[in-house]
Amino acid sequence: MNNYIEPRLRRDFGGVITAYFDFLKGDHKNLFKVFLTYNFIFIIILFVTNYIADSGLSSVVALANGTYMDQAMDGSLETSYIASGIGIVINIIVILLNASLAGVYLRLYERDREGNPNYKEVFHYAKKKLGGMFLIVLIGGIAFIPIWIVIVICAITVVGIIAIPLILIAYATWVGLSMFAFAYDEHMDAVAALGKGWEMLFSKFWKAVGVSFVTSILIYLASTLFQLLPVLIVAFYGYNSAEDNVELESNIFIKAVEFFFYAINSILGSLTFFLIMLVMGYLYFNLHETKYNVFLKNRIAKLGVRDEE
Repeated sequence: MNNYIEPRLRRDFGGVITAYFDFLKGDHKNLFKVFLTYNFIFIIILFVTNYIADSGLSSVVALANGTYMDQAMDGSLETSYIASGIGIVINIIVILLNASLAGVYLRLYERDREGNPNYKEVFHYAKKKLGGMFLIVLIGGIAFIPIWIVIVICAITVVGIIAIPLILIAYATWVGLSMFAFAYDEHMDAVAALGKGWEMLFSKFWKAVGVSFVTSILIYLASTLFQLLPVLIVAFYGYNSAEDNVELESNIFIKAVEFFFYAINSILGSLTFFLIMLVMGYLYFNLHETKYNVFLKNRIAKLGVRDEE
């Protein structure tokens, strides 16, 4: 069964969101396969480094031994800083990788006009985009400096405070559209992609920021619900336990659940960005078609050829 959802059709605000979730519904198994195949090792490194940075090395050793040692080998600030630094580097790599994977995935999806692109082919093209993707992130980060100055100025007035979320959403949408444009187009360079993202953002500004905001909120809400699971487990255990707060803090089960929380948080953090980049794809296609009518013109041309035959 072909679950292909044409991304290049002209759709209204709700139509873009619906098409995106229909795409996820039809291709979710292959999408998660692509995501897990190339993110697995980074996810492991992320949740270990995050856990060490926050809880110390002793907690990891205690979990491995089946006991919890409160003082022995307690993590120093130096250990936490090193773990945090490694975590930041891995997070940057994950952002570059998943932006590239999402753009290439939709390129192959559109090219073959069917679901489930080959995961090896996706990575083959995605790895070629990592260097340019880093440049986009770097330029985008530098571009945030004047935006931050504008935000500080806006914070002076009530109207300005209201405008701050809009500025941040517009900025994130611009960077997202630029990253997708670069990953999607085999021949586009990083600087041109930033210009393309800017062009698409302001071609239909309210539609762009609206779709970006609504879908991102829905994805983040779903992610948050999953992250609440360990919290609920700890709350339930604490409510039904006879132990006091001090005993609970040193309880190996609580520490194991805490470790589980960091694992889920690392997975969902990476997956959320990957899904949002796919949103940027459907939004980019829609904005591009609305502005240029490329897909519609091609369909009309094909109909004309058939009529002549």
